Amino acid sequence: MGKKPDVMGLLKQDEKIIELMYTESSRIICSKSKKADDDVKLWRETLDGASFVSALCRPAGNQFGVVGIQVTGTTMYVNVLVKDLAGISRYFYLDHAEIPLSSSNNTSRVKSLIRVLLTLRNIMIVNKSLLMQALEQATSHPP
Repeated sequence: MGKKPDVMGLLKQDEKIIELMYTESSRIICSKSKKADDDVKLWRETLDGASFVSALCRPAGNQFGVVGIQVTGTTMYVNVLVKDLAGISRYFYLDHAEIPLSSSNNTSRVKSLIRVLLTLRNIMIVNKSLLMQALEQATSHPP
């Protein structure tokens, strides 16, 4: 297992780089052990990312989440790690979609993939907004 995820979604604000999203992917044909290993790696990365964000600016609990995307074979899974109001990290499965690889009649797969991508887009927009508010609050009112 590699040390870093395959893709990272970053936000740079005031010379600070914040990791908002991690992606692990495999080949079209992959083993169950590879899928399980990538799932654990993704969970660890989101946990580390959430801990860093919490230490940096303490966003409101149960609102901000670090996103984990796993592409295994032809399936894309979207998960999110949030800290609840007590500060306990919770890792949630949000959705999945089959990735259409051919142009044959895959209308349901295309619709499913578009739904997941739009959900991901909305999460990232809300996360960036919440993070900007939390960073502004942390800068103007240090502990």
